[in-house]
Amino acid sequence: MNLPILSSMKENACGCVEETSALDHGCLCHATGFVQIIGRKYAVRLLTMIGEHGTLRFSDLRGAMNEMSSSTLSIRLSELEQVGLIHRHTFSETPPRVEYSLTKEGKRLRGEIFSLSKFASRQ
Repeated sequence: MNLPILSSMKENACGCVEETSALDHGCLCHATGFVQIIGRKYAVRLLTMIGEHGTLRFSDLRGAMNEMSSSTLSIRLSELEQVGLIHRHTFSETPPRVEYSLTKEGKRLRGEIFSLSKFASRQ
């Protein structure tokens, strides 16, 4: 019998050693953190609302999402901004004014979310 005693796993392009089949298109490691952000409560709803209106102020978002605390809203908006899906524009006014809009990537993702929603609702 010519069986190897130890086998080594192949490294994917990203450097991980996850096993991938011949049908895989590569590693999904890069998507993991992204999916964690999008999977958080209210994240998709925020992307949808901002996308529908083009630009929304914090107070508008807070009023529309009354079941969500202001601190949670701030955290979600910050997370979406950090991954490059929304843009935060601060105006130097008194009182301070902040508006949120989707970035190019945010608009693209919003379209993909609608496609996923269509796929999920098929019969």
